Amino acid sequence: MPKPSRRISSRLLKHEKTKVVRQTWFFVFFSVVVLGLFVFVILPNFIGITATILGNNATPFAPADTLPPYTPTFTAPPKATTDAQLTLFGYAEPESDVIVIVNGQESEAVTAGSDGSFETAVILTEGDNNITTFARDKAGNESQQSRAYGIILDTEIPPLEISSPESSTTIQGRSNQTLAITGMTDPGVKITINGKLTYAKEDGSFSHSQFLNEGDNELTIVAADAAGNSIEKKLSVRFEL
Repeated sequence: MPKPSRRISSRLLKHEKTKVVRQTWFFVFFSVVVLGLFVFVILPNFIGITATILGNNATPFAPADTLPPYTPTFTAPPKATTDAQLTLFGYAEPESDVIVIVNGQESEAVTAGSDGSFETAVILTEGDNNITTFARDKAGNESQQSRAYGIILDTEIPPLEISSPESSTTIQGRSNQTLAITGMTDPGVKITINGKLTYAKEDGSFSHSQFLNEGDNELTIVAADAAGNSIEKKLSVRFEL
């Protein structure tokens, strides 16, 4: 009599297992369907609605860009120039907008290239000009201002007065064969006499010793300031032993 009972129990166990397997597959299928609906229907619609509410340029869940760009720098700007409109070159964060400030006035922004390089033209005023720059990225973050660069606009030719010798002078005697050439100009001006270099002192005076050849000696004296303005004078001196 115990054998029929075991067969019944075995059939019941198989039935329960089949039922559990069916339920498991049903829940798996149902979960896949729900997940698919969420990924392909609910989530895209939610993102679309959110984007419409926030604006077309808004990207939901994107982290906000609050990091400022690094400070732009100029590449070897001149200390002095004769050009009232000067082109400056430099580097900034790639594709950021670079704004140059000249004597407190902001210039129109230029966009740095993909390698960070930029160039911009500025208008200078006669005399000292104070120039700084900063960058602004696409998110509106601004960098710190750069250090101040001083550029002098100088369009005036420096003065040049030759005190000694006078042109067409005749100098005699071997002891006078080395001639002292003296004069006045602006302080710090570069003086070249027949290609030899000297500089004017703080009071503008300069002096140079020139060895004379026997006969006529042509002296070319050039004064040039830091901006590149220059003036030239020629003297003729005769030397006789």
